[in-house]
Amino acid sequence: MPVSMDWDNTERTIIRVIFDGVWSAEDIYRMINKGVSMLESVDHPVDSIFDFSHSTFSPKNLLSTAEKMESDLNNNHRLAILIKANVYIKSMLKVARVFAPQALANLHFVNSLDEAYAIIDQQADHILS
Repeated sequence: MPVSMDWDNTERTIIRVIFDGVWSAEDIYRMINKGVSMLESVDHPVDSIFDFSHSTFSPKNLLSTAEKMESDLNNNHRLAILIKANVYIKSMLKVARVFAPQALANLHFVNSLDEAYAIIDQQADHILS
């Protein structure tokens, strides 16, 4: 499967999505639906890590998924962190912020899983202080 999605920790505070090889907008729609179910299963903030390290293709119609991201947004979703997103994905998501301002409000681009965890830890530290 080109897009896999699961809890990254036993506390269910991080969802990790891995893009592998060629994937499509339909894979994004399936991911959104599964993510909504996962977010609805908990009553605390959840961060998402989207790992594009092994992605080899980005669909041309990626922007079409923005409206669904926004309409299905759950209040407990906090950060969206993208690992090794290519220039096309970064550009499309910056444009998508117009159509999905809440869903993409806390978007971060990083180069490694360690950097993603550091952003999550920093956010948690900020909330606790």
